[in-house]
Amino acid sequence: MTESGSAVDREVLARLNLSARDLPTRDKIPVIRALMPAVGPGLALDIGVGTGYTTFSVFGQRPTVCVDIDTGNLRHYRERVGAVAGARRPLCVAALATALPFRPEAFRFILCSEVLEHLDDDGGCAAEIARVLAPDGAAVVTVPYTGIGFTGFLELLGIKTVHDYPGPERHVRPGYDEVRLGELLARRGLVVEGHQYYFRFFTRLATDLVSALHLLYQRVVHGRRSWTWADVTASEGSLALRLYACVFPLLWAFSRLDRLLGRWRGFGLVASVRKPAAPARQVGSAPAGVGRQQEGA
Repeated sequence: MTESGSAVDREVLARLNLSARDLPTRDKIPVIRALMPAVGPGLALDIGVGTGYTTFSVFGQRPTVCVDIDTGNLRHYRERVGAVAGARRPLCVAALATALPFRPEAFRFILCSEVLEHLDDDGGCAAEIARVLAPDGAAVVTVPYTGIGFTGFLELLGIKTVHDYPGPERHVRPGYDEVRLGELLARRGLVVEGHQYYFRFFTRLATDLVSALHLLYQRVVHGRRSWTWADVTASEGSLALRLYACVFPLLWAFSRLDRLLGRWRGFGLVASVRKPAAPARQVGSAPAGVGRQQEGA
């Protein structure tokens, strides 16, 4: 990366700085990078872009297609990146994760972060990842981890969050463990090559404290129980979020106590995924895609 490129990247990330102060987002990005070092040529796809902070942190200036069902999220990301001179504008597409409008094997890198738990048809999303992932490509899937027995301290206290109410952030299921996620992907021809954890005890504790206060803020100030990332970014200049920005360094320092836990499992699961190369066709056999009309990315 050139110095000018680094400066552009820093400016883009600064414009997406609300998510830079989201503890689990900051915690998972190094894990995603470790499991999917996006090097070499190839088109990238992010399914469920949110604010785009994770997207840009992982893929940077790589040609990237961003998918989300919420057009507000897509607009926010496109405008923030587009406002930086020299930054490559992302291609933003409003589409369902279960019906991606792209040709087969179009992408060498795919990120699907915190999406599957929102979908009634999580198998349909896994099938679409398998369809559009190139045989030599790599994908990373992140999900809430259920192997500990609960997914957060607010759940233990019986406090409902944005994930419990109708809307784009609603969770259809609490999450996955290694076996359930592996089986879901394997049924669609994908192989989990490795997994890691993030969002450990101290990060989860700090996040749940912030979440409880945010729930109160949203209900008292905005009178809503459900919202999107675009809704939150619209209030970036509010007193509450400015105060949060001031205390974030302390919260981040507290969350780094997770380093004392070694290899202890976290509340987030990250899996690296591959699609095995198709077996060579016999001479004279018909190509599998003949007769099917395909859409270009």
